Amino acid sequence: MDRAERARAWAEDGFFVLRAAVPAAEARELEAEVVSRIREDPPERHPGERAYLSGENYYIVPEVAPSPAARNPEDRIAKVFNCHAEGLARQIAGRPALVDAVEEILGPDLDCFQSQFIFKNPGVVGQPWHQDSHYFKFDKQPQVGVWLALSRATLENGCLWVTPGSHRAMRIFEHVPDRRPEALQGYLEIVDQDTSRRIPVLMEPGDVLFFHSYLMHMSTDNVADDRRSAMVYHYGRAGTDVIASDRRESLARVNRWVPVRRAVAA
Repeated sequence: MDRAERARAWAEDGFFVLRAAVPAAEARELEAEVVSRIREDPPERHPGERAYLSGENYYIVPEVAPSPAARNPEDRIAKVFNCHAEGLARQIAGRPALVDAVEEILGPDLDCFQSQFIFKNPGVVGQPWHQDSHYFKFDKQPQVGVWLALSRATLENGCLWVTPGSHRAMRIFEHVPDRRPEALQGYLEIVDQDTSRRIPVLMEPGDVLFFHSYLMHMSTDNVADDRRSAMVYHYGRAGTDVIASDRRESLARVNRWVPVRRAVAA
């Protein structure tokens, strides 16, 4: 996909996919890096905590209803925030293969402000329809989500679904609480918008989905026997600030503003 095709897809659909943008072997290495950290500091050391800080950056969120097949510590984890602040995850966050495409959208002064390593273990639920900008209470909009597949993403193991063109309204739709007992704390959903044009995003390890922060997207439950793993990087313009003072503290727990590109002075 060349630059013109990416620009067209972004304007019309709000997303595009770059196939094999990261070597599959490196995707496996990245997953192993996060799993190793979880095993060093498993949720059993933090009984009763909805989430816990591991080291200086890793903010680990256990599942409300863990996988029935859980055996290892990582099998009981839903998400890990801020992996991009260190290690291989940080190296990949600054890769030209990713940052070049984001610069085409947002310009040259870029930070990676959040990452989520997402485990979708067998038997766990997906996330309902939402827009990322609902959670990102920032003065500069939009942001760009960069969803790196670390495993296959299939219909059975809970791939993402998107509604093409839903970003073009350039507004945040109403989000209401996700009432499912298994839902993670803070999960909200859009229930009053047309999603009939939805399509699945099927991916192989190393494929990367770039998507607009106003794009409606969701994921389904994992009904397969294998885990679906992904690292999701979120990029914004340098100098972005939080506009909702009541969210500043909570956002600080899951955001680490790491510069990945700056304009070169003439």
